[in-house]
Amino acid sequence: MDGISLLVLIGTLSGTVLADTDPILHCRSCKHVADGATPCVYVTECTSECYVASSTSTSGVVTKDYGCAPRQTCLAPGTPIGRRQAKQASKTTFCKHEMCNTDVSRFQEPSTEPCVDASPSECHDPTHLATMCSDCEYAQYCRKSCGLCQDNGHNGVWYENVVLFDYDPVHKTCRHSSSVDPSICQSITQQNHHVSPVMENNTTLNHAHAKHDYLILVYYESFINLHFRTNGEPITNLQLSACQTTGHGRVDILLNNQPIQQSYTGTDVWNLRWQIHNLDSLHLNNTREFDLKIQKDSASHSYGHYWISRIRVESTIAHHVH
Repeated sequence: MDGISLLVLIGTLSGTVLADTDPILHCRSCKHVADGATPCVYVTECTSECYVASSTSTSGVVTKDYGCAPRQTCLAPGTPIGRRQAKQASKTTFCKHEMCNTDVSRFQEPSTEPCVDASPSECHDPTHLATMCSDCEYAQYCRKSCGLCQDNGHNGVWYENVVLFDYDPVHKTCRHSSSVDPSICQSITQQNHHVSPVMENNTTLNHAHAKHDYLILVYYESFINLHFRTNGEPITNLQLSACQTTGHGRVDILLNNQPIQQSYTGTDVWNLRWQIHNLDSLHLNNTREFDLKIQKDSASHSYGHYWISRIRVESTIAHHVH
């Protein structure tokens, strides 16, 4: 990378351009996460539906897979979407809303269809039930008995994640959920210090980089600062499409000078990938003016670049079921 001559930007940039379409759906995306262990922090863009697949081994150990897949696809046993497997119980639940596979019972609207067994005589017979539930198509006839019903809504309330802004710091374009006021996108101003843009890059390390433009935080004093203004919506999570070029491409991520991550090295190396940072613990619900700062690790002046391609901030709203 040092052999490539890149323009270093210093200054303040404004004039955010609004895009016409809603941001693409995001889902959590991890494999074999032990129940109760560290939460899944990776995110994928999705053109179908989010899912979470829970598997319980014969010894009682529960693991979960998170991702994106078409609901109508019945995959072979042993794949994440299988309903039952030979040596373990498995259940897969789909949902259609932003980041809803974080907790489907919380982030999916209640179904208006009753959850019943289409063939009660077979579904209530233990000898037939095992066979029915082992096939993802036949299991639909025994939805209640096979445990396929979704328990959505808590005390008449379900929740939805909405995108306050999905911002491209290279081209200064911004998208948001259709239910969100565009004034948040319009309020964004960006300040760069010792940051190098890479656009229409034809000298990439792999195919993934050919699809994305990005900014590089090059030096120990490099940073990006986004100032934005909300209308009082609580900010619940921050998602960054980013990576490091070496194990020393550390960064500090701060919101209104409160650390979200410090000396952070949790990104992939040489591979741009979405990650989520939960913000509930910052207690910023009564705040409307924000400064999001992403800077090279202030505690250690080390080598290694940090690349960033997109920045997404979300809120959570409540829907009351009548």
